[in-house]
Amino acid sequence: MLYFQSFILFSGTLFAWSQLVPQIMNFYSTYGTVLRFRDCAIPNPFMTACFFGSLAFIIALVWSFRILRNPTHKSQRVFKNFLLFCVAFAASVLVYEFADFYKLIPAGGIPISCSPGVAPWKTPCFFGLLFFVAAYGASRINTRQLKTE
Repeated sequence: MLYFQSFILFSGTLFAWSQLVPQIMNFYSTYGTVLRFRDCAIPNPFMTACFFGSLAFIIALVWSFRILRNPTHKSQRVFKNFLLFCVAFAASVLVYEFADFYKLIPAGGIPISCSPGVAPWKTPCFFGLLFFVAAYGASRINTRQLKTE
């Protein structure tokens, strides 16, 4: 089951970065830099939740591989809590995207979505949330299994 946990996170990492890299390239081709943060029609990818979610996937993947090498109940329990934080982060961003999409946020709100104007259930954040929920579910099972050993 530890391998399954790593496989989920590997898949999530591939998905997240496959969504982020084109955004970075699009932003760069539009503005000629990735260091522009103000007055952008396209949100800077380094200021969106997609970037931070992609970083969280890399951290989780590396952590998961380290647990594979030396599985302990304590490390898996802390890792499970990290994944719970990732689920909460992705869910909160998705709630913000729903509020933004349905115009519940006044004009001039902070754009954190990497795909503004897209239905929230079609955004990369929604699918990232699904990967994090699946990894969290696997981590709960792994934590229980390591506790009994």
